[in-house]
Amino acid sequence: MKTLAILIITISFSFLATANTAQVFYQNTEGFSGYKLKTVLKEKLKSTHRDNGYSALIEVYFQSDTDNEYDHDGSLVDMYSENPTSYDDYKYTSKKQVCGTYSGEAGCFNREHIVPQSSFQKASPMRSDFFHVYPTDGYVNNRRSNHPFGEVAQPSWVSQNGSKLGTNSFGKYRGTVFEPIDEFKGDIARALLYFATRYEDRVASFNNPMFNGSRDQVYADWFIDMLVRWHKLDPVSDHEIHRNEVGFKYQGNRNPFIDHPEFVEKIWGSR
Repeated sequence: MKTLAILIITISFSFLATANTAQVFYQNTEGFSGYKLKTVLKEKLKSTHRDNGYSALIEVYFQSDTDNEYDHDGSLVDMYSENPTSYDDYKYTSKKQVCGTYSGEAGCFNREHIVPQSSFQKASPMRSDFFHVYPTDGYVNNRRSNHPFGEVAQPSWVSQNGSKLGTNSFGKYRGTVFEPIDEFKGDIARALLYFATRYEDRVASFNNPMFNGSRDQVYADWFIDMLVRWHKLDPVSDHEIHRNEVGFKYQGNRNPFIDHPEFVEKIWGSR
């Protein structure tokens, strides 16, 4: 009974510490909305951002992305291979499994840029920004390539966990897109919205069909409509909250849309 009481107190203290950390981080953002709120957040994210370099990401993944929600086995949560309802077809548990070469799924994992590196010519600090670079299977990462995310009605290829490649069926865009499984659509949407906020002063020059060339909305109409939809359909998970806290300790800034999901509608509207 005493052990249980100590555990409850420890968990409660941890929760309060996390809440207080987030509260302090967002001081002076009250009263803002629309793109002004995005700019206020950008200044905060930029001023607190520590670029630790590209190679350091592998080290932090084994703190930030360990599976404590699905399989509870310490393997990496890979949004392109994780099966949230049953046994994973393969797992990554060691830094020795970093790519490498691969000829199919399960060969190795690498660093997946939610916003493709080609969009910003592999420039820093975007290339090594923890909040949009995730550990994923190398082969699936390669199949995704630099295609934007989207929704696919008739896939040309499907990964082992059900992620799809094919012609976009959402909105007016009809190019090739990559669709993750529903479990991670909100995670990916919030990573992309973080990127739009953190780099609003640079993003107008980035090149990818997801962008519209502006620093305010940032994304094309069809794409931002889809992101807001994904954000609503897949709420913030415990895994995202944990990853956000590790990212804060590692990089110094945070993903505002994990801490404050309501900021999405405050900035981009209900769509």
